[in-house]
Amino acid sequence: MPPRMQIFVLLLSRLVPISLVASLALVGSRYIHDLLLPRGRRQATLAFAGVALIGLIAIGPPTIRAFLIVGALEASQRQQWQKADRLFTEYDRWDGRRTDRTIRRWAFVRMNLGSWEGAEAILGLDAAASPQARVLLGICQYYRNEATADATLAAIPDVTDTQLCIRDYLRGRIAERHGDDRRAISFYGHSAQLDANFFPATYQGIRLFLKHGDIRTASLILEQFTRRYPRQGEAPDVMTLRAAIASKTVPPEKEFVIVSD
Repeated sequence: MPPRMQIFVLLLSRLVPISLVASLALVGSRYIHDLLLPRGRRQATLAFAGVALIGLIAIGPPTIRAFLIVGALEASQRQQWQKADRLFTEYDRWDGRRTDRTIRRWAFVRMNLGSWEGAEAILGLDAAASPQARVLLGICQYYRNEATADATLAAIPDVTDTQLCIRDYLRGRIAERHGDDRRAISFYGHSAQLDANFFPATYQGIRLFLKHGDIRTASLILEQFTRRYPRQGEAPDVMTLRAAIASKTVPPEKEFVIVSD
C-alpha cells in the first residue's frame, strides 16, 4: 500500500469512531431536548447544550490524538525527523496507544536522529516487545556498545515478519569485535542467506575472507551478488571490494549504520 494511502486509511480508522460518538451525542442531545421541551424551551435548550458539550469533550482527546499520530507518520515519510519526534511525544502525552507498530515507528525516528539512547528508551515502553522490536533494541544496544547487545539479539526467535538478517549481521559484528572471525563469517553468511540483498553482510563476509587469504571464495561471493543484483555492480562499496580482490588486499573495515522499524 502506498505511504499516502496508509496515512489516509489510518486517519479514516481514527475518525470513523469519533464521528460515531459525535453523531450519538447529537442524537442524544436532540432526544433530551424533545423530551424536556414540554417543560419549557429554556430548560430543553440548556439540556441540549449540556449533552452536546459532553459529547464534544468526549471526542476532543481522540481527535487530537488522531491528528498527532497522522502528522507524525507524514513527517516521518518526509524525513522530518525532529518534527516527527515532537508529534510522537505529544501523541504519547495525550495517552495515545502504545502499540508495537507505533513504538517501532517512534524508535525509527529517533534512530534517524542518531539518538540510540532515545530510541532504546522508547522501545522500553513496551514490556511485551515483539521479536522485531527486540531487533531494534539490539541495534540500539550495539551502536551504544552495550554488553547486553549479543544476549538481546541471541534471544530473538526465528519467526516471520522479523528482520533476522540484521540480527545475525550484528551478532557477526560483535563476534568480530571479540576476535572470533570464524564465528563472524558464519553469522554474515547466514545473514546473507536470509536476505541476499542485505549488502552489509556480504561486504563484511568478503572482507574477512580476504583477510584470511581466501580470495577464491571472496570473488565467488561478489560475483554471485552482482549477478543477482546487476544494478549494484557500480556501487562504490562493490567497486572497493572488486579492487581489493584484484589486488589481493583487505578492504577497509566499514561500520554500516543500520536503522529499521
